[in-house]
Amino acid sequence: MGYLRRDREGRDNQELFMSKNALHLAMLFSLLAVGSSVAQESPQAKQPVRVGLYLSPPFVAQEQGHFTGMAVELWESLAEAQGLQTEYRTLPTVRALIDAAANGDIDVAVTNLTITQGRAQRIDFTYPWFDAGLRIMVNERQGTGFLEVLAGLRDSGFLRAYAWLAFVVAAATVLLTVFDRKFDPNFPRRWRDGVAESFFSVMSIVAGKSSGRRNILGWVGRVWQGLWLVCGIAVLAFVTSSVASVMTTLSLTNQINSLDDLPGKAVGVFTGSVSEDFARGSGLDLQSFPNIDEAVRALLDGDIAAIIGDAPVLEYYAHTHAEQRVDVIGGVFEPDKYGFGLPLNSPLTRRLTVELIGAHERGLVEELHTKYFGESP
Repeated sequence: MGYLRRDREGRDNQELFMSKNALHLAMLFSLLAVGSSVAQESPQAKQPVRVGLYLSPPFVAQEQGHFTGMAVELWESLAEAQGLQTEYRTLPTVRALIDAAANGDIDVAVTNLTITQGRAQRIDFTYPWFDAGLRIMVNERQGTGFLEVLAGLRDSGFLRAYAWLAFVVAAATVLLTVFDRKFDPNFPRRWRDGVAESFFSVMSIVAGKSSGRRNILGWVGRVWQGLWLVCGIAVLAFVTSSVASVMTTLSLTNQINSLDDLPGKAVGVFTGSVSEDFARGSGLDLQSFPNIDEAVRALLDGDIAAIIGDAPVLEYYAHTHAEQRVDVIGGVFEPDKYGFGLPLNSPLTRRLTVELIGAHERGLVEELHTKYFGESP
């Protein structure tokens, strides 16, 4: 009987132990399930991404402390879709931007970055998001300023003729002053007043107008005044025609209408850009500038004859800076495409490419293009 009682008590204890273990396991699984549910409901931390920017309106611009532009808006849409947190950093030139991406100093290069074979050997590119090409920007005046006209008159020999005319005017002024002081009692007595009066009379005749001088020699004086008027008209016609001839020659010689007019002239390009590569490959006399503002300043100062750059960038600048008096001429050449740049074998390349394809398909890229450039023709 004692054995049976102990056996029964052992079984009861074993059942109690198993029931407690089962309860503990059930509670543990419940806690794990709740924890997993809470973890799924809490937002995941966004992946930080270092984004390099090159300021190039209207693709990348800085306004009131924040960045904007077509490329920036497109990037931020992709980043939001991929759960990426952006840390912006600006670079001074396109070359510096590409170097930073190639060296891994930034994770993504965002600007109007042209996809080329040479660049693709150093960095990865996403799917293209913009079709572009190169154009030429020129000064509206194109070599017909005062200094250029003066140099043209000198080279044509007209300045020497003008010097002789100036000598004749000076001599006529002195002779007329002496003559009037002797024969005209009403003529000013002070030499400076008399010379001024005579100079006015001579220049009036040169301009083809009557001087209004008093005739003190009768009919002989009238004939003499008529002859002077004819000479004045001839001098005026000579000066006018010579200046017009030189300006026409300068316009025909210095006018830039296409690529064929660039050889032999200084051309501005942007440091590290495809325009720099193109100008160097074409054997043009190039000068590199870090941005469009400095290039336009050199163009207006006459240091360069033209600027080669991305067509949309030049067109946008000319449209928004009408006071600068620059023109974008000729058609688009060297067509290319823009993409975002990343370090080689970056894990973000495929993710961003997929997002870009989706942005094209749902019309986001076209919507941004219309916002910044208007409706496509």
